[in-house]
Amino acid sequence: MNDSKKPITEIERGELVRVRLTMTLPESMHYLVVEDPLPAGLEALDASLATDTLVPSAYTAQDYKERGWGWWYFNHIELRDEKVVLSSDYLPAGTYVYTYLARASAAGTFKVIPTTASEFYFPDVGGRGAGSLFTVK
Repeated sequence: MNDSKKPITEIERGELVRVRLTMTLPESMHYLVVEDPLPAGLEALDASLATDTLVPSAYTAQDYKERGWGWWYFNHIELRDEKVVLSSDYLPAGTYVYTYLARASAAGTFKVIPTTASEFYFPDVGGRGAGSLFTVK
């Protein structure tokens, strides 16, 4: 059974994994920056490029489970070598889900550094996720 909401701790080298970030904001926030560090064995894939046949070519409104709820609020998204960075000028209070694809490129056991979110101009306002270990076989 393939449960897309159950966290995984290991994957085969070369396989894709869907990373799911869930953020709950008790109050509206301005200039929010979310940084999701990638484990050393993973690399984020840019789904907007038509170079990989395993990346979905298009998304529909009915496909929010795959892309996430509220993704359109993030007006700037960076896929860097070491992390994925999301930025938003304004986010109303609520729960948001953002997903992206990553490929397992190197074998080993790696630390997952916690995701952090904070207001750009008030970095003391924010939160973070939990860390873990991730294995690429």
